Amino acid sequence: MPIVKYSILMLYIALVWASAILFVKTEEATVPPITIMAGRALLAFLTIFVIALITRKKILGVISYWPKFLFLSLIGIVLVWIGLAFGQEYLSVGLASVLVTVTPLFTFVALVFFMRMEKFSLTGLGGLLMGFAGLVLVIGLHNILSGGSTLLGVFYIGGSFALLAINGILIMRWLRVIDPIITTLYLIFFGAVILTALAFIFESPVQVPWTKETIASELALAVICTASGYFGYFYLIRNAGAYVASFIFYFLPIFGLLEGHLFRGEAVSITQIAGVVIVILGIYTINCQKFKDG
Repeated sequence: MPIVKYSILMLYIALVWASAILFVKTEEATVPPITIMAGRALLAFLTIFVIALITRKKILGVISYWPKFLFLSLIGIVLVWIGLAFGQEYLSVGLASVLVTVTPLFTFVALVFFMRMEKFSLTGLGGLLMGFAGLVLVIGLHNILSGGSTLLGVFYIGGSFALLAINGILIMRWLRVIDPIITTLYLIFFGAVILTALAFIFESPVQVPWTKETIASELALAVICTASGYFGYFYLIRNAGAYVASFIFYFLPIFGLLEGHLFRGEAVSITQIAGVVIVILGIYTINCQKFKDG
């Protein structure tokens, strides 16, 4: 059944994307943020390229789509990843993972209020308000009002996941007919080119003191979290739609909080747990009609 296959894939993507936040946090102590993302993109591109060759995909068959690939890579890879890399300097793994719920919340806002692809409903609006209320609990009202480094990190990462929501909607509209392996290949290729150029302009990648730990983290980040994670994400968008793909974000905060606690010893408060529950309930409320229809 498709629902079983999609559910397993959503759980896998949620797990590896939560792990990506953990790996970036591990590397950022010694590796500059853009360099982390440039290496991630280059290694992920090579992985997907080999897969595309082995499976005999027609890589050049969609070359006419390159302007769309470039634009989507700019907003969905380059800007999102840079925002994540800089934002994680100010936030814990757990808090950063909870902020990914901005994606399904902003997906609702974009589809209903801007693109008019979904009908407005009071139930959906209530779910949206519930979701943002839960985020306030997780972030902490004192952190928001103080305007300190935590709020800056929230701005970077929250903005990044809002861009990811737009990216998912546009992929569904523009590239739905294209094989998800090819979509992943082109988007990460353009992202790798741009991020590598930015790394050499603003940082010094060749002078980074790479260690066994950071190299292992970079490989896992690229191959497992990025190559397989993004392929799965684009596969869901193509076959099930942006709404179903956004269900990943029910599970990602849970995995992120667990990984942050288990591997980095991050404290998790009752208030934060309550906030996560409220956010997830908000996302469910937004999508409850989709569940009934599907």
